[in-house]
Formats: sequence, C-alpha cells, structure tokens
Amino acid sequence: MEVRDRGEHNPQPLRVHVTEPEPAKHGFIWFQGGSDGVVRAWICASCGYTELYTDNLAALYESYRKTLG
Repeated sequence: MEVRDRGEHNPQPLRVHVTEPEPAKHGFIWFQGGSDGVVRAWICASCGYTELYTDNLAALYESYRKTLG
C-alpha cells in the first residue's frame, strides 16, 4: 500500500529525503547531493497494526553516512 500526502489538488506519494552536507572543498558550481525513497505501508487487516517501509535504502543510507562526516 502506498502512503500519499493528501494535497488539495494532486496527492503525491510520501517520500523520505536525506540531504548530503556541503563538502569542505568544491568547485565553483556545486549541486547538493541527496537521496529519495518512497514510503509504503503494511497494515494488518485484523488489528490495524501499521509498519512503514522505504525503498531505495542503500542510497538513503549512503547519503546519511555522508552527514556523519
């Protein structure tokens, strides 16, 4: 099951974004790195217990590791 943001006109899939930090040294033109993942839900039909999962875990984790320095 996909989790969606209920915007007024166009509901979009809920996403997780990890922004990478600015490196100490970079060229004149620099683009901020980061990774995205779509959030999905698993819901138990008997009790309503809900778990959230995110795809693209490897890229999200790599971006997170860069924030640790």
